[in-house]
Amino acid sequence: MARRFTSTTPSPPLHDESLQADQDRAAWLGERLRRLALGLTAALLAARAYWPSEPGPKDEAGTGLEWALAVLLTVGVGLLAALIGGRSRFRWSWTDAAVIALTVLIALSAGQSLERRTAINLAWEMGAVGLGYLLVRNLPRTRAESSALAGVLAATAAAVALYGLYQVVVELPMMHAAYRRDPAGVLRSVGIEPGSAAQTLYEMRLFYSNEPWSTFALANSLAGFLVGPLVLALGVAWETVRQRDGKRGATRLVPLGLASVPILWTLICLVLTKSRSAYIGLAVGLAVLAWRLRRLVRARTLGLVAALGVVLVSALVIGGLKTGRLDPLVVTEAGKSLQYRGEYWVGAWRVITENPSAFWFGRGPGNFGWAYLQHKLPEASEEIRDPHNMVLDVWATAGVWAALALVSALGLGLYNALGPASKRLPPAKPAESVSQAELDGPPERALWLVGWGGAGLVVVVLLGRLNLFDFELQVRWVILGFGWVMAAVLGQALWRRLPISAAALGAAALAVSVNLIAAGGIGFSAVAMPLWALVALGLNLRDDRPCHRPRVVDGRLGAFALAGIWAALVGSFAGAIGPFWTMEADLALADAALRARPPVFDPTLPIKERARRADAYYARARIAYDRATRADKYSARAWLGLAYLEGRIWKECGQEVKDERWKRIPILLFKAVDPPRNPNSWVLHRQRANVTRDLLAEVGPSLAPNELLRYRANIIEATRKASQLYPSNAGLHARLAEASAEIGMFGDAVLEANKALELDRAMPHLDKKLEGPLRARIQEHLPAWEKAANGG
Repeated sequence: MARRFTSTTPSPPLHDESLQADQDRAAWLGERLRRLALGLTAALLAARAYWPSEPGPKDEAGTGLEWALAVLLTVGVGLLAALIGGRSRFRWSWTDAAVIALTVLIALSAGQSLERRTAINLAWEMGAVGLGYLLVRNLPRTRAESSALAGVLAATAAAVALYGLYQVVVELPMMHAAYRRDPAGVLRSVGIEPGSAAQTLYEMRLFYSNEPWSTFALANSLAGFLVGPLVLALGVAWETVRQRDGKRGATRLVPLGLASVPILWTLICLVLTKSRSAYIGLAVGLAVLAWRLRRLVRARTLGLVAALGVVLVSALVIGGLKTGRLDPLVVTEAGKSLQYRGEYWVGAWRVITENPSAFWFGRGPGNFGWAYLQHKLPEASEEIRDPHNMVLDVWATAGVWAALALVSALGLGLYNALGPASKRLPPAKPAESVSQAELDGPPERALWLVGWGGAGLVVVVLLGRLNLFDFELQVRWVILGFGWVMAAVLGQALWRRLPISAAALGAAALAVSVNLIAAGGIGFSAVAMPLWALVALGLNLRDDRPCHRPRVVDGRLGAFALAGIWAALVGSFAGAIGPFWTMEADLALADAALRARPPVFDPTLPIKERARRADAYYARARIAYDRATRADKYSARAWLGLAYLEGRIWKECGQEVKDERWKRIPILLFKAVDPPRNPNSWVLHRQRANVTRDLLAEVGPSLAPNELLRYRANIIEATRKASQLYPSNAGLHARLAEASAEIGMFGDAVLEANKALELDRAMPHLDKKLEGPLRARIQEHLPAWEKAANGG
């Protein structure tokens, strides 16, 4: 009896049942929070494509910060799920390590940038892309959930493409009509001087460039976003064609026919972007899929599908040529486009190799543009803000180690998605075991996640990027919403039919990568996020390699450690971005005050009385601008706003010389380029010179000679600094020649004038040549300057 008693497991105490119930409730709540975090991830993947991600100099690349904060909070929800549930699940591979290393290196590079505010903002947005990758990698638990996220990407691309087609058919003709009705008003709204070369270039782009850009700022960015999901959708369609089941035939035609509608309109939009690099990426992605399937289908079937694809693309091209949506320049100008890329890459390599610091650690996010201008070839066409090559882009941003991390992450990710099965998949450890039933499951169980993807437009509203009361934009959002729903409904029969293969995701990621070799975009979150999401999903669905397996760790210690890192990130975000948002709020208050109807000042009143009334009227705007200058020490926008305000008050008070308010304007403009703000902005230095020159045109005759000389010297200093930052700009050298001649520096005037004329002759691009009147003045005065310089 005693022996039998000791070998029998004792009955658990009654309180253990209560403990088990508590654990079950905690696990249930943790699972609900995981699903919430996964749903938010799907919504954020869709939402980021709905407004431009290209960094704008005027807003200091701050348009994606709300999205970055939303991603950071979603990570917090995912960690809370692990803390409450008492169990952490994660996937890990060398690809993940490389992506994390890349994200960290980009973040660290912001600390050494000169254009600090832009660098900080972009570093956080790219950091959010890295966090988004980890969310996509670790939150999906089943194949169905990973497949649903892939469907969300494809539906979002289809929605964006549909709006791009609407843009080509409806909005572009409306823009043409508006310009014909009021050319001066349109030019004024975009800041172009009538009669200038810039007007000619603007008209050429308006009337002869009919590429869609949809919700992006550039057609190339749109193409970079579309090409990956399009390859993915075509890969899934091909898997449906080749599958063999008992039903065969008609059961496959219905889902294929329905899904072909959004696939076709996405393909048409991609073709209309005229992005040659995206065309090549599409061809490479489809070629990889065909190569992988060469032994799985008959050669005749593969050839037939290829022939149908060629016929379809040819029909689209012919239709585009007939309707004028495409032109032969897409092909004939390919060599010139490659030449431009070569010019960009030469300049980018000079930026990278200028000094050891740039080579090893980079210039910081968003800081390539000003550095490139110092090395831009004289004949190069554009003032680009990225090198149009993702490796050079990352290298110039964060150094050689970041470039190696990028190549490693993409190389390992593509190998895991497209490479052979692991010959010896190690058995899971007990703590890492996950049942196959938990990993697999019918796709219907993940349809809730597709619904979250459709809520991306709601997220845009919550992030403040959609104004429901802006009637001009309402059509855009209606079409985007309609396109998303149609793509999801028409495509769901195809996506639910069979599991998505990792090869389709790998081919899609490869297509985007090939496009980014010759196009800008790896630094834009709306282009980079789909790329890394495709890589992550490809790893998730590769169940014959170790990268697929989720690891399960019981307990809360690991989740607590990650929560501590997350809390540090939240604090860092608040410290880095809080001042910027405070400044933007103050600037919004100032703008609201300035939009109010200005008072009518009595010109018969004394200057002091007019100034007193103006100060009282604009007090709210001045206070807001002053607060903004103190809120963010890295931003120049508040100082520029104050300078504008002083100029506006001075003009409304009669532009009297005795009203010395005008003297504050050059000082405030100098503050805008005073470190820690961006001292290397050639645009701001040129603005300093131009504004001071305009002021002297009004008050110069009334100034004492020594004071007039001092302001003219300031013009020379600002123009010289701008020309040093942009040495291949002919206009800056011509302006510097004129300014030097005004104070008798004829030797410098001759040197700068000859440099300006030399650059003008070498420049093949109309919009970069000297303005006609400026060239004529330089040529007219150059002989006299040479004579004076030689003592004549």
